[in-house]
Amino acid sequence: MKSILKNSLFAALLIFTTSCSTISYVPKVSLDVSPKSINKSVQIDKFINSSPVTDKRNPFGGVSVTNAESLSNDLDIEVTNAIVSDFATNGLFKQVSRKIDHPDYVIKGEIIKFLGKSELNDFAKFSFGLAIASAIIAPVVRNPAIYLGTVPLYSCYLGLPISKNSADIELILKLYDRNNTLIGTYRGKAFENMSTSIYKNKMLAVPTLTNKNFSAAVMQIREQILDDFSKIDNH
Repeated sequence: MKSILKNSLFAALLIFTTSCSTISYVPKVSLDVSPKSINKSVQIDKFINSSPVTDKRNPFGGVSVTNAESLSNDLDIEVTNAIVSDFATNGLFKQVSRKIDHPDYVIKGEIIKFLGKSELNDFAKFSFGLAIASAIIAPVVRNPAIYLGTVPLYSCYLGLPISKNSADIELILKLYDRNNTLIGTYRGKAFENMSTSIYKNKMLAVPTLTNKNFSAAVMQIREQILDDFSKIDNH
């Protein structure tokens, strides 16, 4: 029985430690050159961060890329700079910067949601808790049958998914002219889930997954802006 107790505690500890850590994250947009360039200058103000506080919290046995320990700066600054870099580098507008004298347009953005997490799934959390409880209670009540509560925990060695990586991004950009008149509102949303087993720990892939969906959301916004300006040009 002692060996069962030790093995159960070891298995629970293994699942927890392989899923719990702190990772560094830098928001980055990775897109191709814009198919068209708008011959205007644009100033992009610092985004407002309205994302839920829960998005930033490290989950039990997991990580959040927007946790304060994962970011080198505040999320609103990081996201703003990443979008400025993409719009400027890939030629969406003639000139793009955080500060421009007499710009043709001003972009004001809002982060509605910015989630990137790796966490144990519900089955793993249940198995973990049940195994620990069984391993503690069984020696006290002296009923070996209680050790059966550790069985679900061992199923992780069969390659069943025990964790999931999630990315959920939603951004809003508003474009204003030099008279502060709203020209257009643009929204980008992207979401993706990935399940992993104990043999394929994908926790370190969360930053890549998050930036993939960040890029997808920005791509949607770029397409909407180009579509709007193509309509203006045709009139």
